Amino acid sequence: MIITICGGGNAAHTLAGLLASQKGLSVRVYVPFGDEAERWQEGVQRAGGITVYTPAGEKSGSPQLISRHARQAVAGAQVVILALPAFAHESTLRAIAPYLESDAWVGALPARGGFDLAARSALGAHAAHLSLFGLQTLPWACRIQQYGSQAVVLGAKEQVDIAAWPSAQAPVIAAQLETLLGVRLNPIASFLSLTLADTGQIIHPGMMYGLFHAWDGQPYPAKVLFYQSVDSAIAETLQRMSTEVQALRSELAKRYPELDLSAVRPLREWMLRSYSSSIVDGSSLQSLFATNRSYAGLQAPMRQVEGGFIPDFQARYLAEDVPFNLLVTRGIAELAGVSMPVIDGVLTWAQARLGKEYLVAGSLRGADLKASRAPQRYAISNLNELMSVNNNLQLPIGGLSYEF
Repeated sequence: MIITICGGGNAAHTLAGLLASQKGLSVRVYVPFGDEAERWQEGVQRAGGITVYTPAGEKSGSPQLISRHARQAVAGAQVVILALPAFAHESTLRAIAPYLESDAWVGALPARGGFDLAARSALGAHAAHLSLFGLQTLPWACRIQQYGSQAVVLGAKEQVDIAAWPSAQAPVIAAQLETLLGVRLNPIASFLSLTLADTGQIIHPGMMYGLFHAWDGQPYPAKVLFYQSVDSAIAETLQRMSTEVQALRSELAKRYPELDLSAVRPLREWMLRSYSSSIVDGSSLQSLFATNRSYAGLQAPMRQVEGGFIPDFQARYLAEDVPFNLLVTRGIAELAGVSMPVIDGVLTWAQARLGKEYLVAGSLRGADLKASRAPQRYAISNLNELMSVNNNLQLPIGGLSYEF
């Protein structure tokens, strides 16, 4: 089997080492950005491959090919995995679309919200011959140790949800990837469910807001712990955001009884399900974060300046999780007529920090919506249109009519 990994970051390094260590797999890497291909090639040549250090031991392997050229990296691959920030998904899919094999599996790890909308828009007519998939989150907390040669897995989730389009492919793709990745994958009903179920959209913007919404502009003497800094006020914000997503789930279930949204779990339930063996004290939402061994020592995104450290508001916890996660759910809520006052407060604060305009007078009609994955960006103007996409019917997307 030929597998192409698109990306040059933490997840791509981890994937490349884990997959290339397995017999019968030919791993290619597509890295079109900057000098990543050359740096990765140099690292592999110097070390003789990529070593991934995991809690269960070392895994080592060498990619067959590392290239900045889409045709070279993608042609003939049965599986293509995007291990990239969400903002790079569409440009990468457009670049590789002409070289994808019919019946290939193309997916993202993680998918983020609205991945299916973005992918089908970017792939155009090619989408009709492919299966799309997406994981809700990364299976691991992982980091590059040496570029092109070493990565480390700090901890793994006990299970991760996966969605596919067409939806009937989810169990088939999950079974194959579960074996390859060594992580239990739980197939769920649809990408809509995956979008609403993504807890990163709650945790990351919600915690950035909780930690820094009252920041006075003065540097901190040291970096702030992220998850272990959750206090009762931050936990309350996260809980209220989760409750608003659950209200949207309930409204959609009422209007569309055939819709399976069982994977859209409250935040507390998701934490216990994903990290049960890592959590020391499960008595409250605050303690679920503060005593989670998988989160121990992880710091908030901050930049060093004269006198200490300041919050990095351009880090992915806002720059990715707002336009490609939370705004997607907020856009669905707007179509459904479900109000989200706490989420609106977080979004209003976050867009100011990002220097963007999404929400205007409580409505998603800001100038920067075009660079998000909110359904409104794809000319979806009512809930029935969104449900048509979810149920694999014909729908105009981005001004073009694609038959899926």
